[in-house]
Amino acid sequence: MRGADFIISLPGIMLLILIQSIDMTKLGFSEELVRSDSFSVYRLVVVISLLGWPFAARLVRSNTLSVKHREYVQAAIGYGASHWFVMRQHILPNVIAPVITATTLGIGGAILTESALSFLGFGINPPTPSWGNMLQNAREAMWHYPMAAVYPGVMVLITVITINFLGDGLQEAIDPKA
Repeated sequence: MRGADFIISLPGIMLLILIQSIDMTKLGFSEELVRSDSFSVYRLVVVISLLGWPFAARLVRSNTLSVKHREYVQAAIGYGASHWFVMRQHILPNVIAPVITATTLGIGGAILTESALSFLGFGINPPTPSWGNMLQNAREAMWHYPMAAVYPGVMVLITVITINFLGDGLQEAIDPKA
């Protein structure tokens, strides 16, 4: 958990910009691979994943420690239930609902992060469509056609809100306490 705390303490967007601005050809990747359209997408997915896992890990750990000390778990262990049985039957059902909610919030955050990085020029390369690239291109045409910036922005908003509502609905459906 110390590694997770260290990653959380770093300034997120600045670190993402720093990692995305590294010249990958100097790290041994071929020029052709680095210039390919899919490389920037995969690179962005890896970078956002590497910096996003600590939030879910801390949530899972704290919920697991909370559930582990409840009376029904202690009673199951006292009756001789195996650790795998206790984990599968008691701990996992009580931990999964907050994890699903955190995951959907993380997906929304990843969409916003990708859009921001692409808007700043550190995300997905311009031939590949991205809402951030669309917003970047709309900056030049905003005075003549303002809706070029409104449509991608509204789609990002609708997508993130929809994913968050989906996560809330899944949490209510799966939560054993409900």
